[in-house]
Amino acid sequence: MILYVSVFQMKIKEIAFFKQFKCLEGSCSETCCRGWMIPITAQDRKRFRDAGGMLKLSTELAIKERDIVCFNSGSGECPFHNRNGLCSLQLKKGHDFIPEACRMFPRFYRNYGAFEEHYIDLSCIGASRLFLNNTGSLTLTEGQGEALSGSCTTNDDIAFLDALLDTRSTMLRRLDTVCTLNDLQRVFDDICSYAGLMQDAYLSGNTEYPLSHPFAKYHNGQFTKEENDRSSDGCTSNGIFPLNVSVITSVMNTSFYNIRLRHTNPTLYRLCRLYFDKCKSVINSEDKYEALVKDFSARHKEAANYLAAYYAYYLYLYYLKCYEDYSFVRNVKTGMIHTGMILMFSLLYEADSSSLTKDELARIIAVYNRRAYFNDEILDEMYRCLDPS
Repeated sequence: MILYVSVFQMKIKEIAFFKQFKCLEGSCSETCCRGWMIPITAQDRKRFRDAGGMLKLSTELAIKERDIVCFNSGSGECPFHNRNGLCSLQLKKGHDFIPEACRMFPRFYRNYGAFEEHYIDLSCIGASRLFLNNTGSLTLTEGQGEALSGSCTTNDDIAFLDALLDTRSTMLRRLDTVCTLNDLQRVFDDICSYAGLMQDAYLSGNTEYPLSHPFAKYHNGQFTKEENDRSSDGCTSNGIFPLNVSVITSVMNTSFYNIRLRHTNPTLYRLCRLYFDKCKSVINSEDKYEALVKDFSARHKEAANYLAAYYAYYLYLYYLKCYEDYSFVRNVKTGMIHTGMILMFSLLYEADSSSLTKDELARIIAVYNRRAYFNDEILDEMYRCLDPS
């Protein structure tokens, strides 16, 4: 008797440089073996126990059971990270032996039922370097393959998903035209205004709004005067990009900054200390910060392109959260906060060191994303700095 195993194939969309990623291993300056709690699945734990001997004992001793079952509960350095910057578990038993989270990182999968998207997460410095070297290639390749993750949504409204994909594509095309920070601010204004109209429509029960009022139509000025007036009175990016000094101050006084960063994320800790040490003399007023941003953008003609690409990549990874939570305004504005914070840290870094190379920018992005993207409490606090309600 012959058994046929059917493997479900689905549409796979990958960021164009996905397969170019390669771990920096022992040469990594911002290792992923530090600063994270490493979740341990039931399959991971069984594999460790089945190894027997000292491996079983050492992994059992390293596992802590708190909010999650994990290695590295103190979020300092993983106990299996050796002095050469390598994983001692991987050296002994191979890549398939290490925790699933470690095997996947920084690969980022989102399964929407009809298709799955694949990215690399910029909280890895190797990934952020690859991203900065490919800002002109922020496109998705399409093929067929086996899903690598479970569904990330309970929504089955395919027409709504298609409308969100169309909106995201139009936003990405707009971002691709950015040449200056003023251009970027104008694009942010349009995105914010449209998100506000979407939010109002859904709150009033008009779930067909993105189908009848696509972002491309709004961008091309095809909305009615009443709709345009409503958008101009509503949500804008004012104060978000560049971030107002008052917003930066509020963000830096949330739990985004914590003295424990000195132990868990030393590079970000040094960046935050730059802010606290220099804010009184460098960005103590809106006028002074605006002048600093203007001077920075004049010296770095490529800055607007990098920041637009950074926000575009955020939209790729996170805009489709709207498919599940319908939080149109929050989802677009959160990425703008992140973009403004990257700008602020970049110009402070250059002001202190008289240097800002592409590799240094990659490091800023990696350590910032590692802190700001994965903690819901921190994200809530940061967003409330813009919208206290």
